[in-house]
Amino acid sequence: MKSAPATLAFQFHRMELFSTVPLSILEQLAAQCTIVEFPADAVVFHKDEPGHALYLILQGGVKVHDEDYTVARLTGGNCFGELALLDEGPRSMSVTTTVPTALAVIERDLFFNVLGSEPGVVRKIGGMLTQRLRYQTDRVVEELRRREQELTRLVDERTAELMQQKEEAEQLRAKAEAERQEADYQRQRAEQSEQFEQQFLANMSHEIRTPMNAVMGMTNILLRKNPREDQLRYLESIRNSSQALLVILNDILDISKIQAGRMELEHTDFEVSQILEQVASTLRFRAQEKSLTFETICDPAMPPVLVGDPVRLQQILLNLAGNAVKFTEKGGVSIAARLLEREGDTCRLRFQVRDTGIGMTPEQCARAFESFRQASADTTRKYGGTGLGLSISRQLVELFGGALEVQSALGEGSVFSFAIPLKISDKQTLQKDEHVSTQPSESLDGLRILIAEDNEYNRIVAVETLEMMLPGATISTVGNGREAVEQIKTGGFDLVLMDVNMPEMDGLEATRLIRFLPPPLNAFPIIAFTASVTETEVRKCGAAGMNAVVPKPFKESELLEALHHVVPPEVSSRRRRGDIPEHAPDQAPEVSPFRSSKMTPPPSAQQNLSGDVESPDGYAHTGLDFLRQLTGNNRQRIRKYLGLYIASARTSLPKIENALAANKRDELRRAVHTLKPQFKMVGLPQTADLAAAIEARLLDGAEPSALSDDLERLLEDIRRSCDVFDVYLRKS
Repeated sequence: MKSAPATLAFQFHRMELFSTVPLSILEQLAAQCTIVEFPADAVVFHKDEPGHALYLILQGGVKVHDEDYTVARLTGGNCFGELALLDEGPRSMSVTTTVPTALAVIERDLFFNVLGSEPGVVRKIGGMLTQRLRYQTDRVVEELRRREQELTRLVDERTAELMQQKEEAEQLRAKAEAERQEADYQRQRAEQSEQFEQQFLANMSHEIRTPMNAVMGMTNILLRKNPREDQLRYLESIRNSSQALLVILNDILDISKIQAGRMELEHTDFEVSQILEQVASTLRFRAQEKSLTFETICDPAMPPVLVGDPVRLQQILLNLAGNAVKFTEKGGVSIAARLLEREGDTCRLRFQVRDTGIGMTPEQCARAFESFRQASADTTRKYGGTGLGLSISRQLVELFGGALEVQSALGEGSVFSFAIPLKISDKQTLQKDEHVSTQPSESLDGLRILIAEDNEYNRIVAVETLEMMLPGATISTVGNGREAVEQIKTGGFDLVLMDVNMPEMDGLEATRLIRFLPPPLNAFPIIAFTASVTETEVRKCGAAGMNAVVPKPFKESELLEALHHVVPPEVSSRRRRGDIPEHAPDQAPEVSPFRSSKMTPPPSAQQNLSGDVESPDGYAHTGLDFLRQLTGNNRQRIRKYLGLYIASARTSLPKIENALAANKRDELRRAVHTLKPQFKMVGLPQTADLAAAIEARLLDGAEPSALSDDLERLLEDIRRSCDVFDVYLRKS
């Protein structure tokens, strides 16, 4: 933009700043100033740059701003930068064009050289500055106030948000704590439930197996007594029904163990061909009854001896082959075992059970492995069973590391198969175990036996039973573990029967001390007597150095089996020849304290006894079946043991009452523990269970006062049982 000085001077004159200045002077100013043109959004100068000129807006417009904060917007006829006429300091604001703009730039020296004689202009400059600074200050203060309000609002919002977050976090923390407490409660309930389940399974096993064994045993005895043809039919029905019921019981116990994660596979040497033969020998008769063929096929390339769990493998095959026989009416059943691959010391085998039976639809195959499920209701009615066999087999196969599969078509039979990995044994053949007789034999003649038992009742029973079983044995007794250790040091014994729980020193501690004696005194076989035959208790006995476990109250057959198992043949043979003089420790039998790896206890001796003793008031029925078995139905010995029980019980009554009154846990536990096995022996299984529960809670740290109700029930049972047996002894 280029204008003549006169024209530009006239334009200056219209501005408020120069309205009083003569045009002649303005023409001098216009002739010497500089005209600059800027496009839109161009920066005229930045804040903090040094100022040295006044700017007149000839056309267009600008904004005066501090970063993003606009202080003023100016258009043509206005001026800016006037502070630079008075001060050479930095600019306080930035100026940017808003549209294409033309500016007249008047340098400070030019301004005062031309207008120095015009004091009115200087005054106006001062007034403009004052007014502008006041305006700008007001705007800045207003902006600061606005920003303060906004900041306050943001702080309030953020504070409220933080308070809400804090409240939510507190609620979440409280919820998490509540969930943790609920989880702890549920965990405790689960653990308690598992304990109850284990106890229930143990009780169910004991309470059902014992009468079942009696039913089956007596049935077999009657079958050997040449029954009439009609009686034979009934007895065969009883035996078959008993076996079926026992299978159902085993299935329920197995599925419970698997679901609780307590099923573990053994790792022992076995031969596949032998397992197939055992399955075949079990089922072949049933197959022949139905005119079915039964075939076993064992791959000749199979390693001769493998390592695994033969019992569970046989159980799988028995379940599958047993079902095959059950659901097949014509044709046959086959079991095949084939080698799939062999690598290093492992191999992979496929087992296949094929039948020509009723078969299944695809829908029935899909649910075949569900627990308590069978193909249809008609199947259950016609063939019976629990519907657990396939479910158990599937889960056992999975424990082996395989998967059970089925292929079937309705009316065309079924094929069940699975492949599992197994270790290959270094052995080429298995040595057949000789059957251990449970009858007294010369191999046990002349044994010198030490019985460590604190309860007089139990000592008398053990001594008399051993004297009947082993007439040539020498039997000594002590009342606690400490006395047992001292007696063992004399070296005059071949065997120790050690009660686990005794005063002063229990059987576990006594066994550990015996195992630390110098050879050969540390090598005596030790059989544990215990009323608790849980896996934990058995493991404790084995860890202490005991060789076998016999439950209390014991059966004659169980004790004989344990004796045969732990007594080396050379001990009894030398004893019979008289090669070992009495009290000659240097000739003690060299038996490793860990000779027996068979720490699994025999079946519990707890009885579900038939009622044959009744109190006058109808209080309780008790059974003497166990005493009859123990004594060979010797009436005199039964009376003797009942008298001993009454004496022991009445001696323990004040001990229990005093310990309860004084809240003495250990004394109370010992008194209850002493009576516990005697309850079972005299036919009071429910009282024995109550005593066991009380003892367990006392061992867990419960105070006697917290068990007062259970203890009162126990005391009442003891008093009533003494009255019952008193009446029985007087009448008999």
